[in-house]
Amino acid sequence: MSAPMAAASVGLAELGFVEAAPAWRLRSEQFPSKVGGRPAWLGAAGLPGPARLACALCGRPLAFLLQLYAPLPGRADAFHRGLFLFCCRTPPCCAGLRVFRNQLPRRNDFYAYEPPSEDPPPETGESVYVDNFLGEAPEEELDSMAKHESREDRIFRKFKTKISLEPEQILRYGRGLAPIWISGENSPQEKDIPDCPCGAKRIFEFQVMPHLLNYLKADSLGRSVDWGVLAIFTCAESCGLGTGYTEEFVWKQDLTDAP
Repeated sequence: MSAPMAAASVGLAELGFVEAAPAWRLRSEQFPSKVGGRPAWLGAAGLPGPARLACALCGRPLAFLLQLYAPLPGRADAFHRGLFLFCCRTPPCCAGLRVFRNQLPRRNDFYAYEPPSEDPPPETGESVYVDNFLGEAPEEELDSMAKHESREDRIFRKFKTKISLEPEQILRYGRGLAPIWISGENSPQEKDIPDCPCGAKRIFEFQVMPHLLNYLKADSLGRSVDWGVLAIFTCAESCGLGTGYTEEFVWKQDLTDAP
């Protein structure tokens, strides 16, 4: 399965959703944000090799999870910018995660200076379709949890209330904002987020929501892949990389940490 992500803004955060789209929209030259399938790499030079695309915990090859097209306004060297997230799907591990960033100026060796055409190529009529989302807990269940709740209960209820406004969201984007956690346990402190090798701090950029798991269970990744929140932190300076890919940082908060 391979499907694009649509976007909608809520306050300062931008939400991502999975929707059906023709296959040509998922090609690299269309600069897609998408879930599953194969990565539509941005720059074709300096691609991560097998060693970088292996699980840091078990050593097995990682599976492509999603990519996000996230250019930085006002940055000529990041006119095109993509983030590529991979996860381990091999039991009993299923825990390794790696994310890579690539950015290009508008004038580069791979793409035309002008934006891509909005017209489909004449040879394609293929479309990609996805399953429906499962429903979220009804509002009355959230209200019933408010009585005699612990701090952990309050954090979990706040998370559920927040996402119930748009229950089909699979991603929240807000570079420099704060993520919303599903649990009070295993949420990182500043010291837990390693600095970029360039010396700059890493800041929160986006988080993957547990609702995406509904799609993965219909895909080839299997039922053992699981999380509560995946929070991606990237270089605050989005440091220059030439045409290569640099690894950023993922913090995984498990569902088992929530009540």
